[in-house]
Amino acid sequence: MDDVWEFMNNQMLAGLYWDPLTSNDTSFSFTRNESVEEGMIFYENRLLGQPRLRMLKVKNNSCTVVDSFAREIKACYANYEKNNEDRASFHPEGYEDLSAFTYTTASELENSDLWGNIANYGGGGFVQYLSQTNKNETRDSIEFLKSNRWIDRGTRLIVVDFAVYNGNLNLFCIIKLMFELPATGGVIPKASFSTMRFIRYVSTFDYVVLVCEGIFCAFTLFFIVEELIDFCKTRLSYFKEFWNIVDLVVIGLSLTCIGLSIRRTLLARTRINKLLDGGLLSSPMDDVVNAEDNYNNIAAILLFFAWVKVFKYISFNKTMNQLSATLSRSAKDIGGFAVMFFVFFFAYAQFGYLVFGTQIKDYSTFYDAVFALLRTILGDFDFHALERANRVLGPIFFITYVFFVFFVLLNMFLAIINDTYVEVKAELARQPDDFQVASFFTRSWYRFLRAIRLTKEVPKLESDIDFEAWKTALRRSGYNDVEINEKFVKYEVLSWKEMDVERREELEEELENEQRDREKRAEQHREINVISRRVEGIETAIQSIATRIETVAKRLRTVELEKVR
Repeated sequence: MDDVWEFMNNQMLAGLYWDPLTSNDTSFSFTRNESVEEGMIFYENRLLGQPRLRMLKVKNNSCTVVDSFAREIKACYANYEKNNEDRASFHPEGYEDLSAFTYTTASELENSDLWGNIANYGGGGFVQYLSQTNKNETRDSIEFLKSNRWIDRGTRLIVVDFAVYNGNLNLFCIIKLMFELPATGGVIPKASFSTMRFIRYVSTFDYVVLVCEGIFCAFTLFFIVEELIDFCKTRLSYFKEFWNIVDLVVIGLSLTCIGLSIRRTLLARTRINKLLDGGLLSSPMDDVVNAEDNYNNIAAILLFFAWVKVFKYISFNKTMNQLSATLSRSAKDIGGFAVMFFVFFFAYAQFGYLVFGTQIKDYSTFYDAVFALLRTILGDFDFHALERANRVLGPIFFITYVFFVFFVLLNMFLAIINDTYVEVKAELARQPDDFQVASFFTRSWYRFLRAIRLTKEVPKLESDIDFEAWKTALRRSGYNDVEINEKFVKYEVLSWKEMDVERREELEEELENEQRDREKRAEQHREINVISRRVEGIETAIQSIATRIETVAKRLRTVELEKVR
């Protein structure tokens, strides 16, 4: 308790009521015309609202002292639970109107529950508001609380919470300094800093983000319609496809993100307007922080599934398909191995919890023991702590765990994956290359080049152009001299001017028909090449099967000869 009071009287006061003229920082010099605004911390951070101290306590006799010590120990204060919370007022005489000694509910304080190192604490409590600018007034309030035993044996949590705003960066920071006083005695400090941007659309980049958010909403609506159409076509068989389930999850998370984004924006606007209307005197922002955290959590999950969907679009390539094929084929073997692995793993976790739980923090609970053993697999362990806790069982526990779990079981897991991967790779190597990413882009590039350079087109020429000029233009379009001379001999003309309109159109149509015929023949040639590669692949597979059959036949003949002998 003395450490908590010392922190409040020294470090907390020096930090909240920061005076640059009396600070130890000599790197700045001030002129007579310069002034520092009140309520500023480190020149740039404006204190929002009144800082407040909040205290939670438990009832006396919230636990039971054993009969053997009942006469010597009269009071019993348990660890914090909401059922054990003491909400009774304890005003000093003559100060019945002080809020610091009257319980205030979480709804009145507009607080949410708070996670600590030991327990989950409620949002209510006994609250003392501090001055926003007067350091001496705050010091007197703290001395008054100390003299009237505001912190006693039943106290389980003290929270110093306030908020600041940095106008240079347009960032809010909500600070909670927690002091947990467990039933064992002592104090466990914990600090929480939530730095967020509540005023979101200010700069040009912010409006670019707003446009991106609008595009995201439009795409979400488009994919909802697309999935509804797909569902109407396939009915209940829609849910049999794994990627359809992933699409539904992505759409659901997208809608949740949109709703949470709107909610956090409206909450932040409401809180900031309320803060400004109240003259910067009160700034409860727990609901805004929770809304922002919820949005970030859902957005992170959404992005994870969005990246997982990349596998859907690269699965057409057999190289990219190796991972999914390996995992799906080895699923049964991995499932059987997992049972054996976790039998050993949880056996060691229970052993470590029972033997070392009272000596080593990493094994103080079964939950912590599980993660301590997982870290041991990755090389993060403290062998000397195990040895100090138990000179006999500590080394035996460590050596046997490393041998069985690390050297045996993990290598078995890798062997299962490796054998399955070799089988999948061999099968994929025998399959024809239906579609490869490199060939796709290569073909697309060549088609583009043909489209802009090599496509034969009938040139659009003036009516008075002569034969040589048009011949040159046809050469540039991809026709050779034989084709050009053949057409002009057929129509017995030496210039474009001598041809009538009907003969010109006939010549153009014939050239276009020949171009289409050539493209069809080229496409048929490509299809024949693909079929030829597939036939070659089938021949290779048949040859491999025939070789294996021949090997089996030789072994059978050998077995028959052995039987005859």
